[in-house]
Amino acid sequence: MSSNIFLAGLVAVLSVVGVRLAAQGPGSAPTYTFETSDPACQVATLVSTGGGMPRNARTLALRWTGYANYELVYNGQVILLDAAFDRGSIFPPLGFAAADVKKADVILIGHGHADHMSDAASIAARTGAIVVGAPVTTEKLLSQSLTAKQVRTVTGRGGEVLEFRGVKVEPILGRHSVRQTEITGAFEKALQSVTPPLTPEQKAEQAPISGRGVSDPRLAAEGTITYLITLDGGFRILFRDSAGDITEYERAAMKRLERVDVAIVAVEASFLNTLTARRALDYVRTYNPGVYMPAHHDAPYNDLWRATEPIFQVLKDDRPSLITISKGYREPVCFNTDRRIGRTQ
Repeated sequence: MSSNIFLAGLVAVLSVVGVRLAAQGPGSAPTYTFETSDPACQVATLVSTGGGMPRNARTLALRWTGYANYELVYNGQVILLDAAFDRGSIFPPLGFAAADVKKADVILIGHGHADHMSDAASIAARTGAIVVGAPVTTEKLLSQSLTAKQVRTVTGRGGEVLEFRGVKVEPILGRHSVRQTEITGAFEKALQSVTPPLTPEQKAEQAPISGRGVSDPRLAAEGTITYLITLDGGFRILFRDSAGDITEYERAAMKRLERVDVAIVAVEASFLNTLTARRALDYVRTYNPGVYMPAHHDAPYNDLWRATEPIFQVLKDDRPSLITISKGYREPVCFNTDRRIGRTQ
């Protein structure tokens, strides 16, 4: 058999069954099947903006939509992780607008800063989605003409479980990051010296966006929620949209669960790779994921992204079998969730 024929056959097989990758952690050897043949897993079109659902209801589709925003699609429903899309002209374009979002069943808000919730109320009002958040977040939502029946207030302190058609959501109290100004201040000053200041038009554009978020000292210690999302087959996704200290509530939850399949975790707001990698390593050692995906690594107006490759390398040095994935805006990652923790090939 010629090499060309062999390669063609291999490609055909992979396109049908997907790509299987193993991720090993302490005490387990889970396998994952990455779906590649489904048309819904081949296009950079959000399901929430009109894209097709995966053909298999048990296929999980994840798409990054800037900053800490993700679209999660499973079992015919759309769950938005954070909702801040209309960011203004000082940010890179996402390829869609908040008004384009026509379908959403649930919106999980990690914390109430504008770059995490600025479009949550308008999208929920248009789609009928349920919005979940900490008290300081839901107070803001209710002030934006959102009806109380669409809002779920959670504290993350235990005993709270929300059910959404094949998806169980457990809120866990997290903590917002604290900027280390003694480190970041010098970098920010240097960036300001080479970055044009915002124009009056840009400031005017940003003002209403900022106004749709929360600025409240309660946010740091009691207004940041980590979400543990468990699908009906047992596949687990952990979503944390701020890189603060790991809380006792998170450690207790992970002591009970031991591991998750996918961890979507914010990258620390530091310009030093050593610091961002150290914080990411703390998360991976706590959450014990098979797959790690970054969040909040997007570019602010100075166009300086938070680097992910140095983080990935440190994580892989510590856990060689860890799968790290970083996609561009709206690019899909699809899992066949029947291939979950503990199942063999």
